[in-house]
Amino acid sequence: MSRTPFENAAQAIAWIDGLRYASEKNGLDNMRLLMKALGDPQEKLRCIHVAGTNGKGSTCALLERMLRACGLKTGLYTSPYLMRYSERMRVNGEPVGEDAFVALAERVREQAEALAEAGVRPTWFELGTAMAFLWFAEQKVDAAVIEVGLGGRLDATNIITPEVCLIGPIGLEHTKQLGDTLEQIAFEKAGIIKSGVPVVVQRQQGPSVQAVFHRIAEERGAPLFDLADHPPHEVRCDAFGASFRYGTHGARISLAGRHQVDNACLALAGFDLLRQTGWQLDEAAAMDGLSRTVWPARLEWINQRTLLDGAHNAHGARALAQYVREFLRGRRIVCVVGMMKDKDTGECAAVFAEIADAAVATQIDYPRALPCEQLALQLAGHGLPAEAVPDEAQAVARARELAGENGIVLICGSLYLAGDLRLLLKDDGGRI
Repeated sequence: MSRTPFENAAQAIAWIDGLRYASEKNGLDNMRLLMKALGDPQEKLRCIHVAGTNGKGSTCALLERMLRACGLKTGLYTSPYLMRYSERMRVNGEPVGEDAFVALAERVREQAEALAEAGVRPTWFELGTAMAFLWFAEQKVDAAVIEVGLGGRLDATNIITPEVCLIGPIGLEHTKQLGDTLEQIAFEKAGIIKSGVPVVVQRQQGPSVQAVFHRIAEERGAPLFDLADHPPHEVRCDAFGASFRYGTHGARISLAGRHQVDNACLALAGFDLLRQTGWQLDEAAAMDGLSRTVWPARLEWINQRTLLDGAHNAHGARALAQYVREFLRGRRIVCVVGMMKDKDTGECAAVFAEIADAAVATQIDYPRALPCEQLALQLAGHGLPAEAVPDEAQAVARARELAGENGIVLICGSLYLAGDLRLLLKDDGGRI
């Protein structure tokens, strides 16, 4: 088949995004066929697989940084991206370069189009995941830390046989795809548990959710380590990170929020299991890597008056609220909020109303975005004075007016909004 080569990464990304609604999910069959056509590069990788509702990206970042500090060549696959698509696949912390990205996209497109002729149409997420596995194999990484995209059981990443599985806290999300109870969602997340592969499970919202993971791990003969039985201690949090002890480890993280201590414990438990299975990893180096981990747009201070957080569901909103109550008590808070239609906007709005004095709803440039006028009405419906400002930069400027000289502008509601505004704020020196 004759095709015009991609001239740059933007064209390759446009091709991937163009298949968002033109392809179809078919369990894991399409992904397996695509990877087979590419030579099954994922089989050459030693992977750590990470699932959960919130915090899985942070857990991946923490563990990857620990392994890199131990001298391993690492791959990190996460989604969604914050500012640029290439961030989704990194080797030793560096996003894939443009030339390599284009070359990967060309190889994947060739096989995807051949499959399409046979009636097999991989999804846009499967295409991106295939590129990441191909890149990591070509780069001969020593360890690939892989974040689940959605759910677990039928997620495109679930074609790997990992060294260790990590499962973070479960909350209600994507209920149309995953089920409308925590137990149903836990079942989908537990789909990454493999026969004989050790799994670490974070403490959950009640014993019935925890029981799902125990049952499936037992059925599959997977050794399970339950962090509910091994909590951190000597925890000391400040506005910019925390120190704590977990098991024999004394640790410090530079990620803000008490929930990040739990994410760090999940990463540490995974690190311990890797060592127990024979990985030669230096503890002191790993602890240094843990302390140096940076994960943008998760309670990130852009300047002294602007706080950025990607909280986009009820679970994340409550973690954000806990931070505000603990460290920003007495400060005037004005939220800049943008959200997607398919998120639990009502419950998030209720949480934001509890911690803010005013809000500016804005419009994310994305097909699934909730119109800012509707979002402003939802926020106002919970008693929070709110106005709609469609332009994101103007929304921040308006929020600063409302916050006054000593107030805080809190950007939240979506990682897409966080990515847009982080780029604008960084380019503008944090002013806008």
